Amino acid sequence: MSHYQGRALSRPERRGREGGGRLRQAVRVAVLMLAIGGIAMLPWKELRRRHAIVTDVRVKGVRYLDAARVRRAAAVVEGQDLLSLDLAAVRRRVQADPRVAKADVRHHGLRGIEIEVRERIPALVVTAGEPIEVDSTGVLLEPLQRGVVADVPLLTGVHASDLEPGTRIRSDEMKRGLAWAAVLSDNALRLSGQVSELDVSESRTTRLVLMNGIRVVGPAWPVSLRQLSGLRATLLDLQRKGMMPGEVDVRIPNQVIVRDTQPTELVSVDQPHSI
Repeated sequence: MSHYQGRALSRPERRGREGGGRLRQAVRVAVLMLAIGGIAMLPWKELRRRHAIVTDVRVKGVRYLDAARVRRAAAVVEGQDLLSLDLAAVRRRVQADPRVAKADVRHHGLRGIEIEVRERIPALVVTAGEPIEVDSTGVLLEPLQRGVVADVPLLTGVHASDLEPGTRIRSDEMKRGLAWAAVLSDNALRLSGQVSELDVSESRTTRLVLMNGIRVVGPAWPVSLRQLSGLRATLLDLQRKGMMPGEVDVRIPNQVIVRDTQPTELVSVDQPHSI
């Protein structure tokens, strides 16, 4: 009896399998070529023009600025080609506005664009031919409307007549004015709304004019919160008593000196109030 078990007996079956595999591969290639041809024949330009477009432009974070102004600066409109839109370029155009400190631009949904801005908030007003606002870093802000400014103190003693909006004023006088504005805006003091003018024209003295006409004399740089709290308490006490001082001096630590008090039945001139 033969015990031969070689591979020759299985060769015809293997050839059949290889033939079937080549046929399936050929079919796959043919289907792929037909698919590529069909895709190539689609009206891509027309589809892109109809569907790959901006359908919504949203603006977030505006407080003083108008949303329409931000859209104009962004130069993005509904119907614009979405695929060719450069978000980084849009962000740069929005941030070119002197009143915008930072802008973020992102896709919103499938075909929308969202622009979120962080505005520069007016801290003071300076005179540059006409009143112009300055933010907390000393940047001149472009007026929103001619002759209209925020209800913030006027800063005098700072040169700004030949400067353009968007310029940052870095002088010591501006730094002093901003430092005073920051301290006065402390929520615990509630003094910011009472100050109409800050005068930093003297190198060693800063003068404040309150809304009611009272003049406050301070050192060049802001005094402590404790000293200003004493000032506020003194003003409230004088108001309750029906007294109107002409000048209040806070240059001496722990003392608030009241001068030229009216009416005349008040305490004598230059009476110090201890804090």
